[in-house]
Amino acid sequence: MGAATQVYLPAFLNELGNRSNNEDAIFPKQPSKESSLFLVCDGVGGQAKGEIASALICEKFPEYFSQTRVALEEMNFLAAGLQYVEAGLKAAIQEFPEREKMASTLTLCYLDRENNKALLAWVGDSRIYHIRDGEILFQTKDHSEVQQLLEMGEISEEEAENHPRKNVITRAVNGNNATRIDQKIITDIRKNDFFFLCTDGILENLNNASIKEWFVATNSVKEIRLKIQENAKGKTKDNYSMYLVKIETIGNGDGTIANQTTKQLSKSKGHSAILLIGLLLTLCLLVYILRHFV
Repeated sequence: MGAATQVYLPAFLNELGNRSNNEDAIFPKQPSKESSLFLVCDGVGGQAKGEIASALICEKFPEYFSQTRVALEEMNFLAAGLQYVEAGLKAAIQEFPEREKMASTLTLCYLDRENNKALLAWVGDSRIYHIRDGEILFQTKDHSEVQQLLEMGEISEEEAENHPRKNVITRAVNGNNATRIDQKIITDIRKNDFFFLCTDGILENLNNASIKEWFVATNSVKEIRLKIQENAKGKTKDNYSMYLVKIETIGNGDGTIANQTTKQLSKSKGHSAILLIGLLLTLCLLVYILRHFV
């Protein structure tokens, strides 16, 4: 079996911002270098307990992944997972009717390490980016009124930034009405690529210019996390949460790791040189024996 893709220790934020209650939720709460599933969710509903909805999604989707064979190419895999999550929210509403209007956005990233692929999924206006050395290779499209206006050409990008209905979403995960989940499979993953999941609170003070400057191959996830935190602290009105994953090495499927270090390559060359010298010495010895003793 080929070597699996490896990541640096992922970094995260899950902050209150200038709110009295944190309705954001993330998974895992404490990552490791072996973590493959990441979720960032933004609860909707205020008094309707949006924090319960986001927390349940971060509980139920990992349950679904642990109980079901992960099938990246099967379109129904995530749709069935969303139904499983929605059933969990519905049960919570039945137990506590005051939660009836709770809902949440969803961003999900699952790394298929053996096949060097990533499954991305989203509902609402929380966002996922695939970034390579400052270049945004993929960015999710928000399920929001402003995004619809942009696509219809009724407003410009500049107008969208401060539109009065900027925070009105057209799709959310809830326990009353089934919704749709959008997905994308990324097959071109390389060393030092970033996967960045975030709520709209992060985007209050983060633009593409900052992404281009900060999300470069030479910066660690810790350094970027610190920049985002410093940029948001005391200025962000909403809760703000994110997960940042950086690819360390790429598995190439034949038992070796692509992007070997110079040291490893030098070691390999050294072994080849020693073997060649040994063969030459053996040949010289055979010639000497044939000349003097045969």
